[in-house]
Amino acid sequence: MRITDKTTTSNAIYNINEGRIRLDRLNEASTTGRVVNRPSDDPVASKKILDVETQIKASKQYISNIKTGQTWLDMAGTSLEGMLSSVMSIKGAASQAAGAISDPVKKEDILSQLKAFRDQLTDYPSSQVGGQYVFSGFNSDKPPFSATTRSGFTTTVGNPNITNVDTTDFYIGMPITGPDIPPDTVVSAFAGVTVTMSNNATNSNTAGTLTFTGKFQGTEDILSIEVNKGVQVPISVSGGAVLRGSGTPPGVDIIKAIDTLIADVNSGNLAGISAANVAFDKANQQMLGAISDIGMRKARMDNALASQQRNSNALTEIHDNMQNIDYAKVAIELTNQKTAFDAALASTAKIAPLSLLNYL
Repeated sequence: MRITDKTTTSNAIYNINEGRIRLDRLNEASTTGRVVNRPSDDPVASKKILDVETQIKASKQYISNIKTGQTWLDMAGTSLEGMLSSVMSIKGAASQAAGAISDPVKKEDILSQLKAFRDQLTDYPSSQVGGQYVFSGFNSDKPPFSATTRSGFTTTVGNPNITNVDTTDFYIGMPITGPDIPPDTVVSAFAGVTVTMSNNATNSNTAGTLTFTGKFQGTEDILSIEVNKGVQVPISVSGGAVLRGSGTPPGVDIIKAIDTLIADVNSGNLAGISAANVAFDKANQQMLGAISDIGMRKARMDNALASQQRNSNALTEIHDNMQNIDYAKVAIELTNQKTAFDAALASTAKIAPLSLLNYL
């Protein structure tokens, strides 16, 4: 079979191009440090690498979720410990109240303590993470125990009754404030649209705004985060469940209990003070239960974080083994390929000038 000059030239150019491609790929690999730089380099390996990279991204997202959850739980735990301290202090004050009601000075001191502890109890749940309230459920943009108002009520000077007011959420002993309402006034009775105050109104008013605190403004929903595929861990706490005793079964309404205790100390109600001691024993257990629940969730988060970090490290190692080049091996291959490429160029340079006459 006759081999023409064109065939010889075509083969030489083809081999030079192939050598150039292999040399370029080795140069690219040594520059990027990666075995596969585009899917066409190795379609099968590309798919495996992309699968592993997807798993690494998912693992890193879970790690980020877990760290956010740990922050939420840390904030909740710190607040609950503060609330527990206040509840224990209230219990101590309640134990002293029975012996203090006959002494005006001691009685006033006990009342001052109880009012301060009440304010603390409604302040502690205002903990935030990234502008979101930990104890407010799905209403995480609102403080769980912000002030509540009722507008359009009517008062008459010298009269303890407030009329034309929505009494929803009211209870005996609840402190209320507003125009023409004396300081330290609480609800002593209510029925329908009428509230009876512990003090007489100082003026007549037909368009005032009544303010009270202690109503839970959040929702009972618990926020959760995903720590693994299909695995959710709750990270928030219901302020309503902790301080108002909502839930199933219902717990102690701690805010109502302290308001009732303050009213009983004011009136000298020994039976009420005794009942408050029992109520705050239960409230103490309620707070301890909430703190224990947070502790168990934090332990679960810690285990999930350790697991995801191990998983991420293992996947990263697999990815590196699949994708990262062996520089020593590539350097040798690059040298060999360059030598072969230079030899191909030199051989072609010698063969190219020859014609059929050279073979005759």
